[in-house]
This record gives sequence, C-alpha cells and structure tokens, in this order.
Amino acid sequence: MGKEEVVVSSAFNNSDNLNWYSPEFLHLYFACFIAFLNSAINGYDLSLLGGLSIVRPFLDTFAGVGAKEFPAADNALLFSLLQIGSIVGCFVCYIPMDYFGRRGGMITGSVFIIIGALVSTFTSSLPVFMFGRFVIGFGVVFVTTSAPVYAAEVAHPVFRGRAAAFYNTGWFVGSLPASAVVYGLSYLKNDLSWKLPVGLQAVFSAIVLLGSFLIPESPRWLVSKGKIDQAKAFLIKYHANNNPDAEIVAIELREITESIEDEKAQNASSFSALFATRASRYRMFLMLCVAFFSQYAGNWLAGYFQPQITKYFGIVGDDQALLLNVVTGVISFAAALGGASLVDKFGRRPYLFFGHVGYSLWYLLIIICLAVYYQGDSPEPEKATGPIAAGIAAFVFLQIFAINYSICWTPLNALYPVECLNYGARAKGMAICQLLINAANVFQSYVLSYGINAFRWKFFSFFLLFNILAATVVYIFFPETKGRTLEQLDEVFESPNIVKASLTAPVLAADVATTEKA
Repeated sequence: MGKEEVVVSSAFNNSDNLNWYSPEFLHLYFACFIAFLNSAINGYDLSLLGGLSIVRPFLDTFAGVGAKEFPAADNALLFSLLQIGSIVGCFVCYIPMDYFGRRGGMITGSVFIIIGALVSTFTSSLPVFMFGRFVIGFGVVFVTTSAPVYAAEVAHPVFRGRAAAFYNTGWFVGSLPASAVVYGLSYLKNDLSWKLPVGLQAVFSAIVLLGSFLIPESPRWLVSKGKIDQAKAFLIKYHANNNPDAEIVAIELREITESIEDEKAQNASSFSALFATRASRYRMFLMLCVAFFSQYAGNWLAGYFQPQITKYFGIVGDDQALLLNVVTGVISFAAALGGASLVDKFGRRPYLFFGHVGYSLWYLLIIICLAVYYQGDSPEPEKATGPIAAGIAAFVFLQIFAINYSICWTPLNALYPVECLNYGARAKGMAICQLLINAANVFQSYVLSYGINAFRWKFFSFFLLFNILAATVVYIFFPETKGRTLEQLDEVFESPNIVKASLTAPVLAADVATTEKA
C-alpha cells in the first residue's frame, strides 16, 4: 500500500528570495498607488461640502445673500446628491469592470468626475451645482467599486491585506486637502473661496485617468478572459521578480484558474448567482452589514457634519469649526495609517468587534457630557446652561471616536468586502455593497439633518444603541479573512460553520502534493 506525504510550500510567506525594491515591485506599488488615489477622490468629494456649507460667499451664491445656512431640505439634498448619483451608478458600474478590466472602471469613473467638477465650478445656479454633484457621485461609484478590487487582485499575497487596507486610508489624502483648502480660502470674501476648492475635485481624477494607462491589468481578470499567458507573465514579473520557475507563479496561476473555471461552470458571475447558494447569500448578508455598520457607527457626525455641529459642544465661530475639521482629519489620517499597517497582525474580526465596542463607549461618554452641559434638556445650542467644560469634554470624546473609527473601520471598509466575495461575484457584489452604502448615506443625510434639528444632542443616543447591535452581529456572524489567498477564502464560505472554519489557522498558500511510496 502507498503512503501519503504532504509537502507544504512556503512560497507566500517566505520573502527572503524576493527583492521588494526591484523595478517590477516599484511598478506594482505605483499601480496600488493609482488605486489608492481613487479613495482620495471619494474623500475630497465627501469632505468638501461640509466645509463649504458655512463659507459666506458660497452661502450668498446658493442659499441667498445673508443666509446663515441652507434650509433643511436643501441642505439634506446637497449632502445626499453625491450618494444619489452613486446609487444610480451602482446599476452599471460593474460593466466596465467585467468587460474592459478593472482599470476600465477607474478610467470611466474619472471621466465623469472631471465633467461633474467642471459643471459645479462654473455655475452660480443651485440646480446646476446640484446636477454637477450628481454627476460626480455617478462617477465616484465606478472608481470606489473598481479600485479596491484592483488593489486586492494585483497585490502580492504577502501584502494583499495591507495594500487593500491602505487603499481606504487614501480617503484622508483627499479629505485633508479639501478641509485645508476650504479653511485657507475661507478668508477670501469672493467666489474664489468656493470655486477653487470645487474645481480641485478634478485633480485626483486626472491623475488616475492618466495613471490607469501606465499600470498592468489584474491577472484574475486576464484569466477570466482566457488570457492565461498574459496572466502568467504578470505573475512572473510582479510576484516573482521575473523568475518563471518561482513556485509562487505555478501556485497562484493554478488557484486562480481553477477557481474561475469552477465559477464559470456554475454561472457564478450572474446576478442570480449572488443569492443562489447558502455561501453566496451569506456573502450578501455581510455586504449589507458592512454597508450599514461602517456608515451608521457615528462617523458622519465626526466627519461630514462636524463643522455644522460644533456649536452643540459650545464651540462657536466658523473659523474655529473649519480649523478643527482640519486638525481632526490629520489625527484621523495618522490613526488610519497605523490601523492599516497592523491589520494583518490582529485580523479583521478583532478590529471590527472591539471597534464597535469602543464606539459604544465613546458615544455613551458623549451623551453623559452633553446631558451635563444641557442640564438634561434640549434647548438651542446657544442656550445651554451647564459648564462649558462638559461640552468641550463631549467634543474631545467625539474626536477619540473618530480616531477609533479610523483605526478599525477605515482600513477594512474596502478590504473586508473584497475578501468576502469570490471572483465571479466581486464586481457585482461590490456594486451592491456600494449601492447599500450610498442608500444608507442618502437616508442618513436626511435623518441627521432633521434628527439633530428635532432632538439635538439627544439624537446621539441612536449611535450608542446601533454600535451595541453591530458589535453583537460581528461577533456572531463575521468570519476572519486574514492569512488566506482570495481563492482559499472560497473554501471557508463553503464550510458548514463559516465563522469556526475561518478561525482555524490556515496553511498560508499551501501547495499540497500527494505522492505514493511503495
């Protein structure tokens, strides 16, 4: 009888023979950087309006001369139009990704964003400005769907988690310039104070548009189109330092090819396949959770709406609010970089579970401090009768929440859904995830505008309760995805107990060969 011998390759976690600073790897890092800038596009667009909404020339132009703020309905619509445009885009954004490559999605989105930015810049009509915001939102969903998928699919397995995690920290690379430019130009008392920041939305998109023609296509997309030789050439060049005999080339190419062929046999790339099996339905459930948990944790109060709500903490003055918005962004960016660098060390589940536990704690402390500041009542912010120190303390806890969020959800917002989706479902699944995120944010734009006006600081209790719920769901249902290739994660989702299987220590990039000995 024969005897089995299992040979396990260390190709993925043994990097001693790789030159990480070779021209090939530097080009690969550049490719990830171009993907990274798509997150900066989103960060700039989403952060811009929060600052502009209190800039006097902007209000004079679009809300009426002398207006202190937009009417609640216009304010909610302005903030939500980006998401409404993205919702419409979700129904078609997967098409260039699947048919023209992951780069095709980034190119298409960049063109729409540039057009929308130019429309918004050269108008003094509120409806036209809103139309420009809609077009930008339509384009944003193309880049935010394709870019994280591209980064995860081209990155070397050794740093895939960090590459995709760092992708979403690019949000601050866009958010910080938006906040800083709005603050710096707010001292101008003419239309340049808002036209320049709005026009600069096109800069990141222009870089992505040009850069997309200088980077390689995803090897997984190439395999899906039958371009096996090109996919192999990619793996040899960018994952093996031009060594065609490197073990990693054969392992990755076999895993990718087998996985995609199996999905094609099952017609796994159709929309119906997203809900056809237990594993696919579980994946869609996770997309739903990612969409709402990442957006309803309370981050909108600490981000987009912060310049408008600082008055609830006893902080008065538009200049103070804009400056604090910049400072918060800098600290949160540093926190996000730290979180992304450690995501492969601690794993995804601990980040998300302890993240939501922390968010609950910070909102509890915020509510207690504001209850003291307002003496349990909910008057207008300027009529608070409690000690100002309590209001300032609440604001400090909101900033700690922002740091906590940046460490935990910011790196995982793009990485986790990409890892949970199999190749055939990745483009359409990410489109659905973006659809859910933007639908959640449209609803939130109106809820926050009206909720804060109606209930003031007491409305913050919603985020305390929601984060307790989210922490519970993460602990029970969220699988761990670190330490496996994208193809190996398919086996986890086919397991009877998905969470338990995900917590079993994986054999990294195993190449199991069975031989018989006489």
